[in-house]
Amino acid sequence: MSNPLKAILQTCLNIKNGEKVLIIADKNTENIAHKILHEAVKITNSSLKMIPIGKHNGDEPPTNIAKEMLHYDVIIAPTTTSLTHTKAVLNAKKNNARVATMPGITEKVMNGSLLADYKKIERFTKNVLEKLNDSVKIKVTTTAGSDFSFSVNGRNWLPDTGIISKKGTCTNLPAGEVFVSPLEGSFNGKIVLDIFKHEGETYAARGSLIEVKNGKVVSCSDKPSKVNSYFKNIKNADNIAEFGIGTNYKAKIIGNILQDEKVLGTCHVAFGNNSSIGGKVYSKLHLDTVLQKPTIIVDDVVLMKGGKFLL
Repeated sequence: MSNPLKAILQTCLNIKNGEKVLIIADKNTENIAHKILHEAVKITNSSLKMIPIGKHNGDEPPTNIAKEMLHYDVIIAPTTTSLTHTKAVLNAKKNNARVATMPGITEKVMNGSLLADYKKIERFTKNVLEKLNDSVKIKVTTTAGSDFSFSVNGRNWLPDTGIISKKGTCTNLPAGEVFVSPLEGSFNGKIVLDIFKHEGETYAARGSLIEVKNGKVVSCSDKPSKVNSYFKNIKNADNIAEFGIGTNYKAKIIGNILQDEKVLGTCHVAFGNNSSIGGKVYSKLHLDTVLQKPTIIVDDVVLMKGGKFLL
């Protein structure tokens, strides 16, 4: 696939004539949104709505936009901050919309990892998913010094393959990960940060130590950091919301969270809201940090060692 617009509209969403398509963007992503709209209207009834730039990932869109989302079959959201884990997207999914969120999308990402072979990603991601289904305990270490474990007992691992064919589903584009919401209260250990930045904005310095006890962040060594401010000022931002494993062979670390978290051989941990992925905690924040060269042990079986899958 060499055309990112066709990848989004045809390969991933398989939009058909007669479907109603809503594109949501802000001033930073307006150019990309208009390109998507230009192609979408060739297929079916499509419209573009602009929203203010969110304060942070997980910030809810305006109420009128959230209501508007309930009247569309397909929603495409190239926005600066993420709408993926918002109540607005959750309600749209409940109303049978197929949703593709693209938080932090850039032309570089559009012409990079988004152009992956999604059938290949789907096959590999489902292969990884098979190794994770019905697991109970996950332990992770990284070369930088991260060392943590958590329970997924009773929780469902979810695949992000890029193929958005079922009603009531939401996927990031570019895609490529398997993720889960750790059982509340079960996550313990330390996270030593590798890269924690997005398009030049640093959330905490490389090498910073985040300590977690019983599913909550208890300290962050980078006291003046943006993420530490989130922990202190946004309700439930200190909750460990998600653990994910990248499966996109075309993605490379570039300092863009949307792409970085999909990189093959990495994992990521998200803070804040997990209610959108099977958890019980709602927050207005959902923010991922990407960890490199992890060793991942699933119920005493090594799934990945030093960033290399052992499948």
